Amino acid sequence: NNFTMSFNNDDYDHSSYAGRCGSFGSSTNSFLLKHQDKAAIDRMVEEQVKLLGGDKELYNRIDDNMMNGVLDHFFIKEHCTIYAWRETFFSQHFPNNSWFTVDFEDEDELEADAVLREFWTIPYQITRNFDMVMALASAKVIAELTWLKQHTYFENNEQLSDEASSKYKWDGMTYEFEELEDVTEQQRLGSCDWASIGFSEVAHIVAEVHQTGPKKLEEMALKAVLLLNISSESSEFSPLEYLPKLIQKKAALGMYTVEGGTPDNISEEGKEMFERMRRVFSNNNNSG
Repeated sequence: NNFTMSFNNDDYDHSSYAGRCGSFGSSTNSFLLKHQDKAAIDRMVEEQVKLLGGDKELYNRIDDNMMNGVLDHFFIKEHCTIYAWRETFFSQHFPNNSWFTVDFEDEDELEADAVLREFWTIPYQITRNFDMVMALASAKVIAELTWLKQHTYFENNEQLSDEASSKYKWDGMTYEFEELEDVTEQQRLGSCDWASIGFSEVAHIVAEVHQTGPKKLEEMALKAVLLLNISSESSEFSPLEYLPKLIQKKAALGMYTVEGGTPDNISEEGKEMFERMRRVFSNNNNSG
């Protein structure tokens, strides 16, 4: 099915410059979405599915997770792979001067800071709204109207963009966990709260990024069962239901707890980071 979205120009304050820009952008997007290319969108999706070994069910799960800000403890690398592809896709189809966003609180801030404009917009769009991004990228219009594709409008969201980068962008996922000067435990905890991640998510991110050896057999086996469970969701059979309750709990909450041990298969830097963040959550009684 074609992607559709209703844009209402009444949502914008036409007395302000930002409001007029938002109104123009929503009208442009509505027009472009009427000319989307379904076959091209299918090819875009297929390219992403190939990155996951052709597993369409896993892709659908990751796509749904990104739209809802969910971090799956056992498929962090897979999420990061899709996120990285989408970042490249966005930059290729929407170069710097071919799209715009609007800050309705400070009309000059994002216009003057291109880096901030990208940081507040792109992560949000390629996770929460990627169906629309693909549809807009696929739009085919007559030659006289191609200039419209150079004025594509994307909404921004500072918090959801920051959350997406913290959960799905491989480079920099652990920045907030590093040994930084003048950063208090409360500030670290605040950064995790802002990104909606608890200790379990933090622990899995650290263990993934700093992995130096094979994971425990239990975790590898559980991931295999979870893959099977994803592919079986359309049927009545659920492999996860046949596992012991303790393993089902780990499937839902992750392998690590504040009270548990530090994984052996990560680098020394990773172990220091793991212990640092364990102290942060332990001292503040917030294990997530």
